[in-house]
Amino acid sequence: MEDRLSPGSYIWVVDRGDTRLPFSKFVTASSMMVVGVEPENAYAIGEAVEERLRLARATEVGVDELIEINVETIETHLGSDLAQRYGAWVRARRLGRPIIVLIGGAPGVGKSSVAGQVGARLRIAPVIPTDAVREVMRQLVPSSLSPLIHVSSFEAHAALNAPVASDHDAVIVGFQQQAEIVRAGVRGLIDRAIVERSDLVVEGVHMLPGLFDRELPHWQTEATVCQAILSVPDAESHRAHFLTRMEHSSARRANRYLDSFNEVRRIDRYIQEVAQRTGVPVFPMAQLDEAIQQVMSVIVGHVIAENEGVLDIRRTQPAIQHGS
Repeated sequence: MEDRLSPGSYIWVVDRGDTRLPFSKFVTASSMMVVGVEPENAYAIGEAVEERLRLARATEVGVDELIEINVETIETHLGSDLAQRYGAWVRARRLGRPIIVLIGGAPGVGKSSVAGQVGARLRIAPVIPTDAVREVMRQLVPSSLSPLIHVSSFEAHAALNAPVASDHDAVIVGFQQQAEIVRAGVRGLIDRAIVERSDLVVEGVHMLPGLFDRELPHWQTEATVCQAILSVPDAESHRAHFLTRMEHSSARRANRYLDSFNEVRRIDRYIQEVAQRTGVPVFPMAQLDEAIQQVMSVIVGHVIAENEGVLDIRRTQPAIQHGS
């Protein structure tokens, strides 16, 4: 018979000698999917790693050594590029630098769907919509003092307290002013997350590129800040998003968007223009899975790039401890 650890035995993963958790091939597989390993490949590699540990009769394995084993197994099955990317990602995450993800875009482009999946894959909770921030502000500030936050982004022009110059688009001016008000609440959330060294995803129409240019230099000394914009280039596809929403939520609310569809599209175009000027990537929402993977790729790339030079993917690790 093969000399291996019995299937029912725990393999303990030890981190710096003070934290012990049982090895999980499913957690291992999930960490690989973050860097683009397909689910079926990730689970197969997770099983191969578990088999390797059991054949070695491992009762304990250090986190750094487990990372190395994962890297080697990915390289064997899928090649060196994914293996190096995975190794760089997990070592960067172990440094404890918070990730702040800001996802913007016009109403109805699919921000909530993408942000929810990104948060789940990165194991980040909570995912906060800027509409929730605006709702809190609405409860604290009456409409008589700040009418702009008591209307939707595409209706904010109707609440402006001064006429708009003829060479400006009132819809965009109203949206800009509302985003600037909501900015204060979002800034507080991000400041708090960084102080607590917590990851955070914020999504919403108010995540306008350039809005946090004053804060970014400070935030980037303490955290990895990733920004992405979602857009639906085709107007009819965008309209279809709202029609789909009518099937799953309030028809009255969806009709409000359709009644103001021209204003929504103007906001979409404006956000894309600002993103282009500020260098924030824009991802078309043609396929949900593709958009999620594109945003994930940007995040992983940022995290790795910011920690480049600190990480050593092939460092020497202590030997596996074997059972008797």
